[in-house]
Amino acid sequence: MKPKFNINFPQKSIFGFEILSSAQSSIACYFFLFFGKILNPFFGLSKIELLAGNLFNLLLNLSIVILIINLFIKRNDIKRVNFIFLNLLLFIYFPIALSNILSNILYLVNFLNI
Repeated sequence: MKPKFNINFPQKSIFGFEILSSAQSSIACYFFLFFGKILNPFFGLSKIELLAGNLFNLLLNLSIVILIINLFIKRNDIKRVNFIFLNLLLFIYFPIALSNILSNILYLVNFLNI
């Protein structure tokens, strides 16, 4: 016997836009990962550039985690086989993103304490 949880998630964001479907969230995650990997080498070596790079990575990984959670919530939009095939790499990247968020927060805390 499977328990059914009926949680009514909102269908619109706080700004009035519709929430992305599972496929749209997956595609947005892949775009963020692609552009994040391209833009990361362009941050410099001075203190302010490292701070900007860490803030960029923090926002990037937070966005990716939010999109992965959203695609998991909306997983009934597409078939199970397609869902697993499309999102397998994102599920593998999820703990890496959480680790990156934690390390960026720790860097920012250490930066502010100095």
